[in-house]
Formats: sequence, structure tokens, C-alpha cells
Amino acid sequence: MSELDLTALHGMHDALRREVVRLTRFAFRAGPDPRRVLRWRQFERSLRLHFAAEDRALWPPLRRSLAHRPDRLTLLEALEAEHTALEELIDVIDELHAHPGIDLGIGGLGDLTDSLVTGLTGHLEHEEDAVLPLIRQVLTARQWARFTRLHTRPTDLGHWDAAP
Repeated sequence: MSELDLTALHGMHDALRREVVRLTRFAFRAGPDPRRVLRWRQFERSLRLHFAAEDRALWPPLRRSLAHRPDRLTLLEALEAEHTALEELIDVIDELHAHPGIDLGIGGLGDLTDSLVTGLTGHLEHEEDAVLPLIRQVLTARQWARFTRLHTRPTDLGHWDAAP
């Protein structure tokens, strides 16, 4: 096992967990408070940048290193599917911010934010339990450094733009 420093990744996961719970407490209450929308936008951008760094610099080298392990490739596909589902949920919440009069029926935005908390929390745990051991086993220090650079300096993601 390598001695890769996973501090930044753990820090980001902890921050995402903390913020998604805070958002459900106050950010989606009724009323046009621009601070709530700004806080949502900051969270959304951070999450999308985190996913983009994983998609660009983490999954590809893991996929190459694990090409002989179909069971592990299936795991990476599951994590990518979780990213997609969470991003689709965020898109729906964004649409509600843009059109607050949309009637979602019983539960509405509260149900969506509950789903976001549950989905994101489960995804982060899934990554930590299943992928972090793989990262330590198969990634080189150089591969990890590239991911860390993209993860901590999102401007290095090039033309990718997480803004809505």
C-alpha cells in the first residue's frame, strides 16, 4: 500500500456533508433571500467541481489500473452513476430556484433536499469505504498529485465550467 495523503479528499467530503445538512436547515425555506440562493450556488459549484476532478483525474487511472478486475470496474461505474443521479437532482433543485412557483405536490422541495442529503451522504460513504482502499493500492504518487491539484485548484480543470 502506498502512503498517499488523502487529507484534501477527506476534508472535501467532510465539508460537503456539513454543508448539505446546513442547506436543508435553512437554505430552502420559503422567501426570496439572496443569501440562501448564494449559499446553494456555492455548495452546488463545490460539489460539481469535486465530481469533475474525480471524473477527469481519478476514475481514468483507476479504470486503467483495474482493467483486469471487472468487479472493481463495476464499482467505478456505480460511483459514476451516483454522480449522474446527484447532478440530475441538483438540476431539478436549480430549476425550482429559477421558478419558485412550480408546484411539486406534497413534500416538494423538502423531499428533494432530503433525497440530496441521503444520496450525497451515501455516495461519500461508498467512495470512502470502497474506493479509498483502491486508491491506496493502485494509484501512483504522480496520479494522486494530478487529482489533488485539480481537486484543490479547480481552475486547472481547463474549459470545464460548473456554473449554471
